[in-house]
Amino acid sequence: MIPLAFALELLNVGENEIGGIKADEYSFLGLIISVVIAAPLIETLIFQSIPIKIIQKLVNNRFNLFTILISSLLFSFAHYFYSVWYSIMILPLGVLLALTYLIFQKRKESSYWITTYVHGLRNLIGVILILTERI
Repeated sequence: MIPLAFALELLNVGENEIGGIKADEYSFLGLIISVVIAAPLIETLIFQSIPIKIIQKLVNNRFNLFTILISSLLFSFAHYFYSVWYSIMILPLGVLLALTYLIFQKRKESSYWITTYVHGLRNLIGVILILTERI
């Protein structure tokens, strides 16, 4: 996501145009619960688990590239309400989460929970960066 943020900066797209969560509207605990816990739990189910399983059934577990593309685009479009720029910037995370889900389907660990942890960790890093700007 950093290279995309750099590219957006080169295009003179400011932070206000990119958008994102309005951290000032949340307490620290509110950010942790909504962004680090709830969002990954819900989004992993809606944008990785369900679409990937449906697509795999429809195409008999083939075409992982297609599966990754659909899951990633769904994840990206779901963040469009922040802005088109945010949606574009979040697309690589959608790819990472779809890949994580697919990789861990082949292992004994739960693909849902591992993907949720990866998503939550990424969001935690974002929350920490947002909170350090408040100081």
